[in-house]
Amino acid sequence: MGTLCFVALFRQWLYPRWKKTTQFCMSGTWRWRQLTVYMLVLGSALVACGGPAFGGSPTPTPQETATGMTLARLHWCAKPLMVFRDEGAATSTSPAPRTVNDWEQVRASLGFTVFLPTALPAGSCLMNASATIHDPIFGGNFTIGYLLPDHSSISFSEAPLRSQNTAFQCSVSPAGSGTKSATTTKNDATVQNSMQLCSGARNTTHIVFSARGTTTVLQQLFQHLQPDIAWIPA
Repeated sequence: MGTLCFVALFRQWLYPRWKKTTQFCMSGTWRWRQLTVYMLVLGSALVACGGPAFGGSPTPTPQETATGMTLARLHWCAKPLMVFRDEGAATSTSPAPRTVNDWEQVRASLGFTVFLPTALPAGSCLMNASATIHDPIFGGNFTIGYLLPDHSSISFSEAPLRSQNTAFQCSVSPAGSGTKSATTTKNDATVQNSMQLCSGARNTTHIVFSARGTTTVLQQLFQHLQPDIAWIPA
């Protein structure tokens, strides 16, 4: 239920006029801080599920150790968890969406370009990935989450851009979320070890991601996201 609520609330935040599905999760007007909490909970779940398992990845080269490993060179944290669904395949006789196994088919039907980092720190692992295509209301969406070597997480949720507000913005986690505190500076009102929820637009893609770091660092990460990165572990 928690995961379903998160997905529904994320969609309502993207598309405020769509509210019916979220009535079972909460009432009242959606707030940015509440979405932050749900992304933090999702990140915590990734860490809890991933544990310390880091075996099975290819041995990084010295260059990769210094600069990070490309996503396709990373490994799954545990058992591969990759789910793609075609919502448009449902019929009156079979109302369930059809599972799609071919990522290239899914990618071509999303309706937007997926943007991801070119690399992550050596020792990172892929927790899960999911996508939906041909949704009658939302079109397509893509979600992916990684566990980093320091046991923090980074996750991306992407969908077609439908908002006029394309400015990059971040929200620091609320007090009591378990992140470390630090001193606020004049140039950066966030802290190095805080989990933040950030959003922005790249071309026709709306990107929401959660990660630890200052707003300046996370904005640089956002600006360096690249289209159509190979991410499925070899």
